Amino acid sequence: MQQILITDAPDQRLSVVMNGQRCTLRMRFNTLADRWFLDLAIDDAPIITGRKMVLNIDLLEPFDLGLGSLFLAAEVEGAQPGRFELPDGSVRLYHATPDEIAAA
Repeated sequence: MQQILITDAPDQRLSVVMNGQRCTLRMRFNTLADRWFLDLAIDDAPIITGRKMVLNIDLLEPFDLGLGSLFLAAEVEGAQPGRFELPDGSVRLYHATPDEIAAA
């Protein structure tokens, strides 16, 4: 399982390898919703746009992409994925491969 580090920028893009696929994640903080939203592209092809990032939900599950799971977990009790909780580590973003999920 890998942790994906989020910086303090309210709009950020990063490249990660998930289950052997080159993926681009774009995370944007929406001040009206007070929540982060996720876009995902595989090999530069847009796949997911505007997915609300919530705790303990596999953000990839409804799409059956074969990438594994991408989820937020609270590292501090009661923390929610607000503007500063992802960058400061109170809430963290993790990726687990299908093999790691099966073994859990």
